[in-house]
Amino acid sequence: MQLSPHFTLAELTRSPTADKRGISNRPTPEHIENMKNVCEKILEPIRAHFGKPIRINSSYRSPDLNKAIGGASKSQHCNGEAVDFEIMGVSNKAVADWVGDNLVYDQVILEFWAPGGDPNAGWVHASLKRHGTNRGQKLIARKTGGRTTYTPVDDFDPSTAPAKVKKLVQAIVPTDKCDHCGQPLPSSAAKPAAPAPTPAPAPRRAPAAAKVTETNPMKALQQKAGVAPDGLWGPGTFKAAMAHFKLSGPRAAHFFAQCAHESGNFRTFSENLNYSASGLNKIFPKYFARAGRDANQYNRKPEMIANVVYASRMGNGDTQSGDGWKFRGRGAIQLTGKNNYTAFSQWANRPDVLTNPDIVSTELAFESALWFFESNNLWPICDKGFDTATITQLTKRINGGTHGLEDRIQKTQKYSQWV
Repeated sequence: MQLSPHFTLAELTRSPTADKRGISNRPTPEHIENMKNVCEKILEPIRAHFGKPIRINSSYRSPDLNKAIGGASKSQHCNGEAVDFEIMGVSNKAVADWVGDNLVYDQVILEFWAPGGDPNAGWVHASLKRHGTNRGQKLIARKTGGRTTYTPVDDFDPSTAPAKVKKLVQAIVPTDKCDHCGQPLPSSAAKPAAPAPTPAPAPRRAPAAAKVTETNPMKALQQKAGVAPDGLWGPGTFKAAMAHFKLSGPRAAHFFAQCAHESGNFRTFSENLNYSASGLNKIFPKYFARAGRDANQYNRKPEMIANVVYASRMGNGDTQSGDGWKFRGRGAIQLTGKNNYTAFSQWANRPDVLTNPDIVSTELAFESALWFFESNNLWPICDKGFDTATITQLTKRINGGTHGLEDRIQKTQKYSQWV
C-alpha cells in the first residue's frame, strides 16, 4: 500500500524484532491515516529537499512490539505518529536542523549523534499529530551513565536559523515528559527561563473580493488591480497588483518572480497531464510500471492519469472518487489536492472553490499563490533582500530543490527594479 509518492505501508511497519518473534504489527485504519500524514508532511518534504532516499529505521509499532523492544507505553510510534529515520551520506544533525527550521512537527529528536564522529551516527526521530496541538519541541538524546537523557534545545544549529521563526506550530505547550520515551524532561523544558519564541503569525485575511468578468488570469488580476485588462505583464501591472495585494516592494518582486517562473511566464495555470504511455512509466513508475498498471490504457488521458497519480493522498479519495482530476494542480503556484483547496477556500472565504475548482486557474490564480506564501510563512525570507542566497532559500521552500534557479534569480532581480 502506497502511503505517499515515495513511502509504503510495508516500509513503515517493517520490524526485524516482530518478524523474529512472530509479533503482529498490523496498524488500524486510523493508524494508517496518521502514517500518511507523517509521510506527506514530514518525510516527503525532507526527501524533496535533500534529493536522496530516506531509510526508515522504525515507525509504527503495535503495543506488543513496542513492549518487546522496551518502548514507552505512550510512545507516538504506537499511534503511527512518529518515525525514526536517516539519510545515508547526510549528517543526522543537518537533517534534524532542517526539519526543526522548516516543518510543522510535534517533536524532532536528534538521537545519539556525536560531533566529530560518524555523521550518520544515531538517527532522527520526528513526530506529528493529525489531531490536537503540535508542540514544536526540539530535543537531543544522549547516553549518560547507562541511561538516555533528553535535553531540550532552541536550535540544533543556530548558524542556519532563519531571521524569524518559520515553522507553523499551533502552540508551544509545556510538558514534563517526552512522548517518545516517557521520561521526565529537565525542568527547563516545562518552565523555560526565557519566553518561548513567538510562533509565526496566522495567514493574513484574504484581500477583499473584487468583482471580475475576465477568465484570463492576468486580465482578471489587472481588472481587480484597476488597470486596463490587456493581459500583458509589465511594470504598470506589477505596481498596481503590489498595491492591490498590499505587498511591500521586496515581497512583490519575489512573489511575482516565483509565480512567473512556475506558470511559464504567466501562460500555464493548470497542470498538463497529457502523458504518453512511455512517459507515464518513466515519470510515474510507482503508479504504473512498478504497480503493474498498464500505462497504455492511460495513454494521453489526463483525467484518468490524475485520478491514479493523486488518489488517496492530500485529502483526495480513491481512484473512483475523481478527486485527483478535480483537485489537480492549478493557479500560479499549482495548488494541488483536496486538503489544500479546502484550506485555500476557507482563507479566501470562497466556498465555491470546492464546487468549481477551475476558478483557481482563472479568477483566483494569484490569490491561491498568495495563500501558499501566507500559509508557509515565506514572507520573512522575501524581506531579506534580493541576493542569490535569499532567492535560493525561497526557491527551495517552494520547489523542494533549485529547479529553474537561474530564471528565478533573473526575474526577481528584474522585478526589483520596478519597485
